[in-house]
Amino acid sequence: MKTIWKTLITAGVASVIAFLVMLARNIFNVTATHEIMKALCDGFFVSGILLVCFGLLVVASNGGTFDMIKYGVSSLFALFMKDLTKRKYRTFYDYRKAMQENQRSFGYLIVVGIVFVAVSVVFLLLYLNFEPVETSAMLIN
Repeated sequence: MKTIWKTLITAGVASVIAFLVMLARNIFNVTATHEIMKALCDGFFVSGILLVCFGLLVVASNGGTFDMIKYGVSSLFALFMKDLTKRKYRTFYDYRKAMQENQRSFGYLIVVGIVFVAVSVVFLLLYLNFEPVETSAMLIN
């Protein structure tokens, strides 16, 4: 049940991001169909790629890519404690073992991101199939 909530919340956040990108593309003031499809494609693509990239960052973090940096920062802050013997992790090995036990899930980020990218591909195909309609002002020039 937790995974369903994580997925729904992630999809909601991605939808908000997509909506904000569509607002930035001025989707409500555009009348041409190809411009609407372009804005929809941009919105879904940006939010989908952001989710996939965040998911890949979690994968990298679970693999231990940032462990040395995190341990160094925590050791730096531990220097300002009154009693250095009360540090949570005395060595990097202890820290690394604790981090291996506490890994985060990432599948829902990548799945929702791929779905949003797939929706953007559909809107891209629709955008490419709609030809811009020539207006009378374009015909005169």
